[in-house]
Amino acid sequence: MMRCWRTGATLLFGAGLGAVASRLLSIRDQKEEEERTGLLSRVPVLPVPRVQASELTVSPGASGAVMKYGFPSLANIKTRESYVTSYDPRTRTASWVIERLNPAVLSGSSDRKYCDFKEDDSVHVFHRATNADYRGSGFDRGHLAAAANHKWSQKAMEDTFYLSNVAPQNPHLNQKTWNNLEKLCRSLTKHYLNVYVCTGPLYLPRCVCVSGRRLMENSTSIIRFLATTTSPCRHTSSRC
Repeated sequence: MMRCWRTGATLLFGAGLGAVASRLLSIRDQKEEEERTGLLSRVPVLPVPRVQASELTVSPGASGAVMKYGFPSLANIKTRESYVTSYDPRTRTASWVIERLNPAVLSGSSDRKYCDFKEDDSVHVFHRATNADYRGSGFDRGHLAAAANHKWSQKAMEDTFYLSNVAPQNPHLNQKTWNNLEKLCRSLTKHYLNVYVCTGPLYLPRCVCVSGRRLMENSTSIIRFLATTTSPCRHTSSRC
């Protein structure tokens, strides 16, 4: 009899002790929750405006649109209003320029008479092309992303006049053949929704003659759509 009474008392004491411990834990959790709630109540809530999908617009020449197909290289990437470029500080010209053409970017009231060739302030002065580099050189400042390709915005057209978007070109090439190639690129928008153009300079060795000796130096050519503007060296002997 005494053994049963002792067992019952032990079970009753254990149940009571468990109930008290559970109650204490519940009270502690409740206090922590109240503290967290009090902290959140003091944090300001900023209203988020609702935007309908129909209200979202993208500028016609958004440079981000050309990123979907990847880049030829990833060094010194710069984004402009209508094109993306990779700048090469060694040559002080762009390695390449990519732009997207469509009827929307080719139309507008922008006028190049309000644009001037200018240095690119985002490039360190030690590696930056200047107008003085072209003065008296015999080369034109040839656009890579053409100004006429971005009439939709005056700012977009002005961005094409950065010297980081320019390569030295033979005047006859720049004003004739290259100009015709730019027109051809624009004409493709009559048949395709979007035309992606990648342009860049190609530096190839050429043969020059100094005091009757044949030497090699780098010459600048421009490539677009895999069309080269270089001519093979015609010298076959060791003397010119």
